[in-house]
Amino acid sequence: MHWACAVLMITVTSPLAAADMSDTAASRTSFIARHRCAIVEHLEIMHQRGPIEESRDRFIVVALRGAPQRYVQCIFQDRNTRMFCEASSGAYGPTGEGQLQLGPPERAALNALGYVQASPSKNFARDVVIGDPPDVTIAADLMLAALHDGYGAGPGSVIEIQAPSGDDPVVACGTPAS
Repeated sequence: MHWACAVLMITVTSPLAAADMSDTAASRTSFIARHRCAIVEHLEIMHQRGPIEESRDRFIVVALRGAPQRYVQCIFQDRNTRMFCEASSGAYGPTGEGQLQLGPPERAALNALGYVQASPSKNFARDVVIGDPPDVTIAADLMLAALHDGYGAGPGSVIEIQAPSGDDPVVACGTPAS
């Protein structure tokens, strides 16, 4: 006689756990809303300046102020239809006591956003399709989500932006970035 066994898994979420998830989502939404404009403006300037045939100097680095190893960087590729993005793993920073050490929750958060670390000596990386015409908010939101989820940024966190080809936004976002 053949027996079949079915397993039913029921997830019970306590009100406290549900509140934590809600707080985390609200924190992420607030952080992204606060900083999106500044990043989008830099990316739009890079897109408009071109040349779209090459990627040289068409990158952006967004880091948490005072924590330079907690960064995400992206570069335009494929005629502005996608961006190659990396999230810091600590592999390229200082070694020893000053080295960025990401724990399992931070690594899992970056993995959940599609970032993959090919080896311990590399950063987390992923390709981001931004379309034609490019929707740079896709990359901006992903960068900010990585800073929030993977590096502990919150609604009050200040960011630093480096963008050699997008360094003079004309729109006043009212965002505290440098």
